[in-house]
Amino acid sequence: MLKITITDLSDEQRWSLQGLLTGQWAAELKSTWREKRQAGDMRRCIVEMIEVTAIDHNGEAVLAEIMGQGAEFIAGDVYTKHLLRQMRSELKRNRTKEKEDIGGNH
Repeated sequence: MLKITITDLSDEQRWSLQGLLTGQWAAELKSTWREKRQAGDMRRCIVEMIEVTAIDHNGEAVLAEIMGQGAEFIAGDVYTKHLLRQMRSELKRNRTKEKEDIGGNH
């Protein structure tokens, strides 16, 4: 099970995740994210993952989508911190490659 708590403030939106970020629960987070994060919402978004106990490939895909939209993450355990660091590096590499591809097509 995954518990998702969303706190809306004037300058930020804070998401707190507790439990399993796997399978159907990852799909639930993806659906909730797309519903609650309005296009054009310029508030800072923070995702707290301190109480996430497991993440599978589905969960990683959802986190990559959320990270790609500019969310900041807070993690508690070593594995989750490592996973998020890897994902940030991959996202940065992909963005750099996209810029190079666009720049080379003039």
